[in-house]
Amino acid sequence: MLPLTILVMSELKRMGGTAKDRDLFENVRKLCEALNGEDLSFSRFNKVLMSLELKGFVRVESIKRGYRMVYLVERRKR
Repeated sequence: MLPLTILVMSELKRMGGTAKDRDLFENVRKLCEALNGEDLSFSRFNKVLMSLELKGFVRVESIKRGYRMVYLVERRKR
């Protein structure tokens, strides 16, 4: 049972660090069903995405109405 935040982060990294929110949702939904055996709603996905954005792990930008891009934020090592 993997946390949803880990699934979102790993899938976004696998997709090259950028993805449309709908594409990322579909991939994470399939992963969630396969690994955790539970269905993922788009509203729950949005909540996870928002918490990751508030923590500074991802950046979400609106491209146009109904389309958003999700970017993985690279942390610099000091």
